[in-house]
Amino acid sequence: MKKLILSLLLFTFSIGFAAAQNPAIRDFIREHRKGEENVAIKIPGWMIGLASEVGMLASDDEEEELIFSLASEFGTMRLLTFDNNDFNTHQDIKHLLKALEDRHEFERWATVRAASGEEVQLTVRMKGDEVREIVAIVSEPGEDRTFFGHFKTHLSADELGEIMEGVLAEN
Repeated sequence: MKKLILSLLLFTFSIGFAAAQNPAIRDFIREHRKGEENVAIKIPGWMIGLASEVGMLASDDEEEELIFSLASEFGTMRLLTFDNNDFNTHQDIKHLLKALEDRHEFERWATVRAASGEEVQLTVRMKGDEVREIVAIVSEPGEDRTFFGHFKTHLSADELGEIMEGVLAEN
């Protein structure tokens, strides 16, 4: 009887974890990680939190401490880099963003094209005043590679705006 109850509890919790990831993002990563030089990495939120705490303790610079403090606001990260020649990249990204916006309550926040041809697309999912998920796609035509990032967060829209301003000011 004990084993049956334990099995039911384990099954119940595993259903919650299986449904925790957005299916459009999951399928995009599964498809685009195929290939010789394509790489997909998942960094658990607890590891990011631990690294940011260690970084804050080890840092003497105020700016570094701010960066580590912001990093603690991020949860699980999924990173993917893939070769554009392996896929119909432009069409696949278009389909992904449309699915996220139409079915999963994401909003397109920015599409930036640099003079060098690099394109950055930023799409977010809000819950109240909080940015809960960020999807960032960076592609550069001359490089034949695309970077995809999916980040779970607990940032306010203002905090994310400040981060974006800082990144754009550096470039």
